Amino acid sequence: MRPSLAAVLALALLAAARSEAAPRTHYFELINRAHDRLTSVAVAAAGSQAFQEKPLGAALDGGGGSATLQIAGEDCRYDFRFEFANARAVIYPAIDVCRYRSLRIQPLPAADRARSAKAE
Repeated sequence: MRPSLAAVLALALLAAARSEAAPRTHYFELINRAHDRLTSVAVAAAGSQAFQEKPLGAALDGGGGSATLQIAGEDCRYDFRFEFANARAVIYPAIDVCRYRSLRIQPLPAADRARSAKAE
């Protein structure tokens, strides 16, 4: 049995209305391989500087703590700003959440850690 043209058009309109009603949601895993506890995550469309905090639930321990974020939007590339318990912050620019499902937050190189320790 073939569906009628009206039924096909109605389904197409319904699908289009749903896609316009709510932005896509990306589920993106963060893995904290840094040495310090991750206390805050904010996300912005790439290059926009319009960061919005994302709930972590609890701070992520360094060395492998992980959490999954929900990122709603039609964009694929986002800037991630991470803040750590030692008051250090870092931005990972233009991460493609459509292509990748996770991000490993890397520790600072040893030379940078030594400079940070001297500055405190």
